Amino acid sequence: MYFLNGDRIYIKPEKGDGTLNNQLQNCLLQLKKINSGKQIFKLNFFVDADSDDGYTRLNAEIQSQISQIYSNNIVVSVIAQPPLTSKIIIEAFYYDPVLWDIKYIKTGNNFAVLFKQNNTEVLIGNVQSNKREGCKTDSENAFNTFSKLFKKLNFPVNSILRQWNYLEDIVGFDGENQRYQEFNNVRSEFYRSSFEETGYPAATGIGMNRGGIIIEFVAVKSDELETFPVDNPEQIAAHNYSEKVLIGEECIIKTTPKFERARFFNMFNKKLIFISGTASITGEKTVGVNNAVKQTEVTINNIKSLYSDKVLKNISEEKLQSRYGHARVYVKSRKDFLPIKKVFESHFKNQPVVYILADICRKDLLVEIEGKVILE
Repeated sequence: MYFLNGDRIYIKPEKGDGTLNNQLQNCLLQLKKINSGKQIFKLNFFVDADSDDGYTRLNAEIQSQISQIYSNNIVVSVIAQPPLTSKIIIEAFYYDPVLWDIKYIKTGNNFAVLFKQNNTEVLIGNVQSNKREGCKTDSENAFNTFSKLFKKLNFPVNSILRQWNYLEDIVGFDGENQRYQEFNNVRSEFYRSSFEETGYPAATGIGMNRGGIIIEFVAVKSDELETFPVDNPEQIAAHNYSEKVLIGEECIIKTTPKFERARFFNMFNKKLIFISGTASITGEKTVGVNNAVKQTEVTINNIKSLYSDKVLKNISEEKLQSRYGHARVYVKSRKDFLPIKKVFESHFKNQPVVYILADICRKDLLVEIEGKVILE
């Protein structure tokens, strides 16, 4: 990751055809070569599975093969979201071992990495619950594991700066309760009043086809840290949404999604803006219903508002230059992929990007984009 004097690399099969196993082996071969020159600590596998049992087997196979490549532990997430240009993509995160000491932390079947430099600590990892007993149960179980990990390492809840929330069947229902709304209710209970003074984390809430709930996170404890929320004046903050946009008429409790549109981060003079999952929403309403091109344009304009000249002037008195560091583009329907890709490339040219097929938190949203902005 950039603030660890590292970054991320997207590893794609050298050939887009062939079986899933052939593409996986090709990606792992590339990974071995990359690992010879970079210290990798976390891997995300974006790949689909045709059944719950298939997901379990694929997860076990990937974990086994990674353990054969690395002598040390690696944080691995197998995210059941099919890439749109191949059957599998690996997202590899690396850091500078000269500057950071690390320790791997295991909690049940979940891993995290604790980075230390003087009095600064950074915790990066994931928790997963896949009990197949409903979103509420999986959410409670995942956040319970999350809580135990943070208490064990003496990290306060409000040290979370960036969070990714992957939900199986995100807009589906368990009985009368919408799954994403159930997740939001549990998240709100976990956060409680922790973020009243600091603002919420930047976050993405996105669908996946299998796997229950996966929560990935970046948390920081440091006297060197400067961080605060960044708002888009064209959008109502998600945590301030009115009840009319919350789904699940029979839900007794309906809490808002607790995240910021973006979050500024500065530590050891590494400045960036975490861009949350962003969609075609103005105020709190969806714009461009049934129009993927329009939604992509509005989404990108929303993103650019989060690092506009006005925002940068408020962040720092020094003149900052911005560059979009990477992007994940989540596409709801495969038929909209090429039009969405064309619009994205017209704005960001040769930007490192992956296109993922994934359901989005509103039925009328067709695209969602996240990433980071490097400030220099």
